[in-house]
Order: sequence, then structure tokens, then C-alpha cells
Amino acid sequence: MRNLFLAFTLLALTGLWAAPLPPAHLGPPLQPLHAVTNRGHVGISSLAVSPGGRLWATWYAGITPNEDENNYVVLSTSGDNGKTWKEVLVADPDAGGPRRTFDPELWMAPDGTLRWSWTDRVMPYNNVASDALWMVTLSDPESEPPANPTPEWIAKGVMMCKPLVLSTGEWVLPVAAWYADPSSGMVVSEDRGKTWRVRGGATMPKEDRLFDEHMFIERKDGSLWCLSRCKSGIREAVSRDRGKTWSPLAPSKIKHTSSRFFIRRLASGNLLLVKHGAVGTQTGRSHLTAFLSKDDGATWEGGLLLDERNGVSYPDGQQAANGLIYLTYDFDRVNSKEILFATFREEDVLSGKAVSPDTRLRQLISKGSGGSRAAVKPHADGKALAAGGSGALDAAPWETLPLKSGAKLFTDRSYVCADGEVPPAFEKAAFVRVPLTGKKTLRCARAGVVGFLTPTADRNKDSMAEALGAQGFSKVALPEIRLFNPQATQNFCTFYQKVCKKGETIAFGQWAVPVLLP
Repeated sequence: MRNLFLAFTLLALTGLWAAPLPPAHLGPPLQPLHAVTNRGHVGISSLAVSPGGRLWATWYAGITPNEDENNYVVLSTSGDNGKTWKEVLVADPDAGGPRRTFDPELWMAPDGTLRWSWTDRVMPYNNVASDALWMVTLSDPESEPPANPTPEWIAKGVMMCKPLVLSTGEWVLPVAAWYADPSSGMVVSEDRGKTWRVRGGATMPKEDRLFDEHMFIERKDGSLWCLSRCKSGIREAVSRDRGKTWSPLAPSKIKHTSSRFFIRRLASGNLLLVKHGAVGTQTGRSHLTAFLSKDDGATWEGGLLLDERNGVSYPDGQQAANGLIYLTYDFDRVNSKEILFATFREEDVLSGKAVSPDTRLRQLISKGSGGSRAAVKPHADGKALAAGGSGALDAAPWETLPLKSGAKLFTDRSYVCADGEVPPAFEKAAFVRVPLTGKKTLRCARAGVVGFLTPTADRNKDSMAEALGAQGFSKVALPEIRLFNPQATQNFCTFYQKVCKKGETIAFGQWAVPVLLP
């Protein structure tokens, strides 16, 4: 890595790139800061299996229920095939800010080492230019790691999906440069991980760009296939020159919600795909299901349902030497706070049910508890709730429904209105169930007061507050509403209102909930 560090140092010295700092704490969990009973958020897990069968899992956590400066990365291991787990290392950049570590990944490299990586970001949340990818190499994956390993700075960006080894022997990292070009990047080592360089990458169209959580597959004809998360689901591209140039990222036939999926070639030569719902169906973050392809992804067979619950997400895994497939995912990141794993074989996937004795579903790796709960903003500086008649919206083809606990809020997500969070002022209110993602336009069918619930910009980068303000909407003097997943401050919503004229149109994107008061 010496040449890589010299190059980065030169960039820093010339003012082109500030050199990142390693985490302040890289060692055993500190108590009580990193205690499993002091976690408001857990999620985004990855898993690896050593040749000898030791299991490794990683995810990130924090004392608050948010993706914020309190996040740190956890490494856990099991020597008894997942019956018990022990958290052995934590990468915490600065114990409370302004940095966070997040989106970790585990990978068994061809040289027999275990590679543990994560990204370090200087907050605020949208400061993606500061993203630095770090990696720890553990030389003995059959044993617990040393107490203070040394991390290496690999590249700029985020890598939250499995690396790939090409038939040429090259090691490939799927490193994303969020909101930059090329966004679905490819970082390559030709010397077994000693040095790394950017070879190329596929560029996500700006209108569909969100988080490039991309994976590479080397197809049997030698081409490389890139599948990447986007706002609309999955886009895909192909390279026929080992990743130097790519076709445009086009919509995939694999339909999916905007969330991480998992695809990997198995020892049999078949491809494994784990996604939400059926291959041709776009559903919410539920019904995590495994499929197989025998023709390099042209068609898919089987369908083993791993977990049908709302709130399961972000699969990642590995096939062990004995053919058993291990898969990890998270569930309900701010309430149940669970990291889970499952085991199954190809025959289970093809049968669509457990037929092998090795199938295990919903196995617990970690369950967080505790943490802190953020207070809502009172918004005393807002305008009074408008009196007078409510407007009406021409909402077709979407439904207008009562705003109450348990109501499904979006057509393309499984999020439901949290229990006990609808305030008295919203009793008998209705909402329009629109998609969370994408651009929407509603027309006022009857003049009167129309409202929207959306987070403020400091709560969530997907806030529609500015767009609504530009159309004449004003903030109302009501406390924030913990609309869904009430532990997560990015879902704390502010109410904006306007007296609309009949025929007036309202445009908004991701995300806001249209509300009509009685």
C-alpha cells in the first residue's frame, strides 16, 4: 500500500484532497458506549465464512436511532456455526462526531485472508466528498482477531457489496462515488491487494441517481455485468473490455424496490439472486426471497422465501466450501434492531421450500436495545393552523385514506403510520397514498386548505420543504410528527399548508405525504 499512500499524500499536500484520518478507536468494544444495550440503530450487515467454518458478521450501529455522527462499525464472530456470537472489534471514528463509520463489508480473499472494510464520512450526511474507504486485513480468519489491527486507506467512496475475483486473477471492488461520475465505480488490484486503482465505472443517470449499491458479475462469455441500485429499483450495464468502458445503466428486467439486493455466482456456476418479492415484481422491503439462474441471469427459477416481514432489508452472504449458503440481513433497524442470518442450499431455492436438513431461517446474530430518543421540534415560529374549509385533491390513480395508526403511507414502501403519533389536530384527517419515490403532481379539485407532511432539510436530504415553500406553502406551528419508524429522526415530519385555488397544481418528489384536514 506504500505507493498508494504516497499518491494520496501528494494529493493532500497539493491541496487537491485532504488526507483522511483513521478511526480514533479500532479495537474491542468500549463499555458502555458500544454496548449492545446502548443502541438506537443497527443495520446494513455483511457476512463471511472462513475455510474452516468460522462465521464473521459486520454491521453499523449508534446510540441514536439515526444515520448520523454517532455511527460506528461492529465486527462479530461465531466459532460454533452461529449458535453464539461475540463482538470482537469496533471501528469508531471519534465517539460522537463530526465523523461516522458506516456501510461495512466482509470478504474472504483468494489469499486466505479476511478483508473487513467500511467508509468514514465527515458529517453532514450529504458530505459524500469526504467518503474514505478503509480496510483491515485479518491474516487468520479461523481465530479471533488481534485487539488493535491496522487499517489501510483504499480509495475514495463507499463499498457495501461483495468484491469479485475475475478469471484473469484481478481483484475487483465495487466502490461507489455517490452523486459523482462514474457513480458505480470499479477499483482493481492486479497484485493481489497490494495496490489499487480506479479502472472505470458505469454512470447512473442523474434523474435516477440515489445510492449506487452495485455488484459485478463476470458472465460466461467474459463480459462484466453491473447491477446497481437506483431510485426506480435496479439498473444494469455491461462492459466488454474488463471494466474500462460501460454501456449506459439501463432499467433492469429484475424489478425491485430502491434497496440493496444480492447477486453472486455459486460453485455450481449458477447465479444466486436475493431480492424483495418475485423477480418481476416491485414490492417494499419485505418478502426477502432467493432465486437461481442457470443461464447467466436470462431467466430465474425457484423462490425460497427467507423472511416475509415488513422491515427486512440489505441481504449479503457467501457460499461455504461445503455448498451451504449463508445470508445475513437486518430487520426493523430502530425498533426490533436485529441482525439475522439464514442458511440454505441450492435445492431449497429451486424447490421454493426447505428440503435440505441444513436450512435455518431467522437466526439471530445481534439484537440491540436502549439508546437515546431525540426530541421533536416545537415549531413555535410557524404559522397558525389555517381555519376554514379543506381543499380537495384530484388524486387519481392514488387512494385518499384516513390518516391513522397502522395506515400504509406509500404505494412503493411498506412503511406504516406509527402508533400513537398522530396528534389531535389531525383527528379525522385524510392523506393521499402516493409513491415515496419519483416526481408527482396533484391538482386541487376544490379550493381550500391543502397540507403536506415532510421532514425539514436538516432532518432528511429528501425533504420537500424547499420545493413546497417555492409553491407558497408555509410551515405550521405544530410539533413535528414521528410519522413512521418513530425512533428515526429522518422521519420526523413538519406540516406545511397553503390555501389552494381550484385547478392549481402542486408538484413534489421524494418525499412528502399530502394531507387534507377535516
